[in-house]
Amino acid sequence: MEYKKILVPMDFSDCAKNAFNMALEIADRTGASIDLVCVTHLPHLHAEMVGAAAVVQPLLNDYHQLIDEQFEELKQQTDLKNTQVEMSKYNAPLHDAIYSCALQNRSDLIVTGTKSQHDWLVNVLGSNSTDMIDRSKAPVIVVPENSKIKAFRRIGVAIDYSDFGDPELLDPLRTFALLYESSLCFLNVTTKHHKLFVYDDIKVSISDYFKELKQSYHTYTDSRPLNEILLEAIKDLDLDMLFMLPKNHSVVQRLLKTSNTKSMALHIDKPLMTIHEKTLKS
Repeated sequence: MEYKKILVPMDFSDCAKNAFNMALEIADRTGASIDLVCVTHLPHLHAEMVGAAAVVQPLLNDYHQLIDEQFEELKQQTDLKNTQVEMSKYNAPLHDAIYSCALQNRSDLIVTGTKSQHDWLVNVLGSNSTDMIDRSKAPVIVVPENSKIKAFRRIGVAIDYSDFGDPELLDPLRTFALLYESSLCFLNVTTKHHKLFVYDDIKVSISDYFKELKQSYHTYTDSRPLNEILLEAIKDLDLDMLFMLPKNHSVVQRLLKTSNTKSMALHIDKPLMTIHEKTLKS
């Protein structure tokens, strides 16, 4: 695949600007254009309500004017080089706006920021970034607020070999890794020691698919929580990014179990790249 259009949700916070800077770096390598999505969500009052338009429209106009001013300021503060940057403004829920913009403009990649600290409610229910992981039809890179990484020397790839068959599902990762000539560290966590040899054929097919890149394979055989193991691997292997494939859980599974990918997005201090399993199989 190619990265031709990158979508960045933008509220002009330091967190969003940091994600924008990473998107610019990727765009500089690929020649991609960038769509900034700016969202407000004023209530749509019933048309029959007297004076509804007179209340909402001036507020919306003022907010859009503020967005335009912030956008111009952002362009002046940033070295855009030869990157084409456009802005779309929506009065809609954030996820609806991003989903619509991604489909209309056929975005190939979403780069979104996430704050370094989350309150208990976000840890339980998730954040805007974690919801994007679940809904997006394009690969998503979640950039922690304090992450300034620009060269992805080593990327960790968390894979469950017992539920993986086609390396071509990792095409978005392959495209990204080739851009940076990254080394790939494939991480497998299992407690089934007796089945390790069964996965040799899968490793061979993965190795062949990523033959242009340096690779290493790491298996962790313990019963600790997956997120704890992955966070330790990021530190021990000096990784600059983690790649994960979120599973297509049922409604019941979502209620009973927290997504490992979403949990990592809230706690990792390095960029996290994901593409949803349901998208790859569609």
